[in-house]
Amino acid sequence: MGAVAPASAWWLPAAFMTAAFAAWRRSSLLMWVAFFFAGIALGGRTPPSGAPSAQFHLLRELRGTVASMPEEHGKSYGLVLVAANLETKFLVYVPKGTNGVTVPQPGDQVHVWGEFESPKGGWAEYLRLRGIAGVFWAEGVEVMEEGKLTSLKLLYGLRETLRGAIGRAFPGEARPLVEALLLGARGGLDRDLKEEFRRAGVAHLLALSGLHLGIIAYGLWRLLGLFRIRPGHRYLLLFSVVGLYVGLVGGRISLVRAGIMFGFLGLFWVLWERGLLLRDWHDPLQGLSAAAIVVLSLWPWSALDLGFQLSFSATAGIILGWPLWRGSPWRAKLPRFLRSAADLLWVSLCAQGATAGFVGSAFGYISPYGIVANLLLIPWTGLIIWAGLLLLALSPLGIAPLLGEIAGKYLIAPYLGAVEWLAELPGAQLPVGRYFGLWYAFAALGVIVLRSCREGREFV
Repeated sequence: MGAVAPASAWWLPAAFMTAAFAAWRRSSLLMWVAFFFAGIALGGRTPPSGAPSAQFHLLRELRGTVASMPEEHGKSYGLVLVAANLETKFLVYVPKGTNGVTVPQPGDQVHVWGEFESPKGGWAEYLRLRGIAGVFWAEGVEVMEEGKLTSLKLLYGLRETLRGAIGRAFPGEARPLVEALLLGARGGLDRDLKEEFRRAGVAHLLALSGLHLGIIAYGLWRLLGLFRIRPGHRYLLLFSVVGLYVGLVGGRISLVRAGIMFGFLGLFWVLWERGLLLRDWHDPLQGLSAAAIVVLSLWPWSALDLGFQLSFSATAGIILGWPLWRGSPWRAKLPRFLRSAADLLWVSLCAQGATAGFVGSAFGYISPYGIVANLLLIPWTGLIIWAGLLLLALSPLGIAPLLGEIAGKYLIAPYLGAVEWLAELPGAQLPVGRYFGLWYAFAALGVIVLRSCREGREFV
């Protein structure tokens, strides 16, 4: 609604007044209305700029500090540069091998020259929400002064070391996919391949999220269990690993959300083991809400970010939908060997159903095969991730390239073939109208009202 309704400062006080009245009346419906007003108010906000944007098209050079990890994109590297004289952030693309200079690292003081471009459409909105004034296509770059050794620089060095190890263990076409699934480095992926993942409804597999973190954390959990370590101590060990991993791949919102929820779960388990809490007190929705509060406190603009919307809505859909299936008599009647597959299918249905409105609004289509495709590709993705971690550990050995070639031929190549086949099926993309997201939101609200009335709860 923030993109449809006219921007007005009156929406924000209306949101506060409605929220206060909802708290007084303890009304869920009024609280949703308050969020609705706040969303419209946020949609019209524009981050301040350090210089008039009308003058940016005259820029031919920039001097400033690298404020992000450089991301590889085919023939260039993308990085965020804070311009010293403008106090404004720019997304700078530096061509590879420019003047024989290595890629600038976080914290370096650099001088770039080239041409400014003002992005259009959704890309401009994406950058605007992050306070980035536009794109600067650099023709050359000069590192004037190397930055101090910071945690971000250390993480970038570690990430590049791991990318080099992946390159040694997975020669050929398998390398870009493993880099994307383990480190979130999608720059090496072919554009057509990314489009195939979108058409098949499984693009989320390429975007690091709680799914990838969960696969890694679960494997480490089982590994620590072999040493008979108590669950509370396992959580403490894994929390440090999770924190390192989130920082290593760039602190993506979906991973921050998953990391915070994992931290709350671990803290609860430690306190429960010490008898300070009852096990029934744990509520996953509280962890999700706490994660949302932390993320919005750090990055208020993320409420309008598609990644935030997809991550939190998918997780909420799974949390709210899982109890319905877990207590279902249909699940109890299934044989044990089919129950796991049915559980995964239900989780996929909950996540896809919760995110369909956002996906339809952002891309103009939905992918109906994604629900069933996840049943096949999520376990397959887990195998690829763990094969990548295993070969990372073996990368110093001479046998790693041979094992990587075998994994690429018999594990990764069929995986990519399955995605291509799903993307080419008739009806892989179903076009939706411009206001599909609004229709979907009101339909979901209607379902909530009907369910509340059926359960005999006071909704207003």
